[in-house]
Amino acid sequence: MKLYATILLLCIYAVPVNSEPLHVKIMTDFIPQADGSPENEATEFVLAAATELGNKISLQFVPGSQLQDWKQLSQLPDVCLLNKLKTPEREASAIFTRYPLMAFPENKLIVFNKPTLPNSISLTDAVNYYDLTIGVTSRRSYSAKIDDFIKRHEEHFFKVDGAANAIQLGYMLFENKIDAIFEYKSMFIHRYQRAHGIDKIRYLTIEPSEPAAFGYIACSPSPQGKQAIALFEHALQTEKIKTLISTRLMELFPAPDNTLIVDAFNAAYKN
Repeated sequence: MKLYATILLLCIYAVPVNSEPLHVKIMTDFIPQADGSPENEATEFVLAAATELGNKISLQFVPGSQLQDWKQLSQLPDVCLLNKLKTPEREASAIFTRYPLMAFPENKLIVFNKPTLPNSISLTDAVNYYDLTIGVTSRRSYSAKIDDFIKRHEEHFFKVDGAANAIQLGYMLFENKIDAIFEYKSMFIHRYQRAHGIDKIRYLTIEPSEPAAFGYIACSPSPQGKQAIALFEHALQTEKIKTLISTRLMELFPAPDNTLIVDAFNAAYKN
């Protein structure tokens, strides 16, 4: 009788049960619309990843800001951020996916009415030889390379706080109040295409250059954060999600940048 009871108990515990999904808060400026439509590509991709994962994960989108997002990630156990650059400082306080969610061209050094500057320039030459004052947004990460350079040469950088003030940097550039800014070419054109003097804007390549920069999912350094990262990485590696992202990147950026970006994105999944 005891043998039968033991077998019965083993069978009960062996039967799989539907576990609760992992609940994750996505802090973002881009909240999906009421009908579920994504507001930007990173949101579109993470929603597709969640759909691929089925009932294993449940996402709650919470309005946030750049400063608030990182603070919430460090204080709460179930927060994730989208499309974030990896830097040593950030990796010390967050868990990142191994694979990127997004890829985009590297920042350009954008200048106004400076026809004699070379098309490609190192940051060292920009500040030491050409004595440029460059406008930047505090707390924004431009890349590990650029962030480190800013820390070591702060006297050459004019800083503003917040995303709203970042737009003002572009107008300061047109007014010759600063000499240059860092920005993606497509983003700058979108923001300032009607600005007076746009024809005198130049987009300088920052040497050494890379074909693309990557945006990753970053989550709280907690057991829940680790679970979320593991689930997102599983979804990102599926052919369905990789194809969705690479196809959209090819549409999003103009030639020849799009081919370089997609090639770099696909290579990131092979390393």
